[in-house]
Amino acid sequence: MSLALRYWRTGFLLIFIACAAMIGFALYHQIYNWVMPCLMCVYQRLAILVVGLLALLAAVWRPNSKAGVKLLGGLMIAVASAGALAAIWNLRLQYGPADPSVTCAASLPFPIDLNQMPAWIGTLVRPVGDCSAVDFTLFGVTMPVWVLLTCLGLIAVIIGLCSARCAEIGRRRWR
Repeated sequence: MSLALRYWRTGFLLIFIACAAMIGFALYHQIYNWVMPCLMCVYQRLAILVVGLLALLAAVWRPNSKAGVKLLGGLMIAVASAGALAAIWNLRLQYGPADPSVTCAASLPFPIDLNQMPAWIGTLVRPVGDCSAVDFTLFGVTMPVWVLLTCLGLIAVIIGLCSARCAEIGRRRWR
């Protein structure tokens, strides 16, 4: 097994573990500390969840073409970017000027009917809180800032892993 492939699998397995830990951390605070997620928090959770699942797919599946690497990496970067944008919007609601035309309350329509799903999925993605309220901080920093920094870090790591894999595929082709 080549060094780049070992880094590929290890790196994406670590991304999966980090994403699972972040979802676990959010659920812990939701269930035990009653920090309820708002609509933007749910979108951020979904982005982290999808990046984690795609990272698990990348750790298991070994793309042998540059197109496969770019497709999988591009999907993960797009989803992480969506999570970062949701975090930025949440920060705008928390720290921006009060604008009555911009709302993000739990009463807004959610695009998924949660009554048709198992209860544990509803616990994970049911928006209850208010996006403009700062309910929780870790080391003096709010959760949307942590999610934004995490998504930007994930994007950087994904680009690095995909670049290394594409370079290895290119070197192997010309031998």
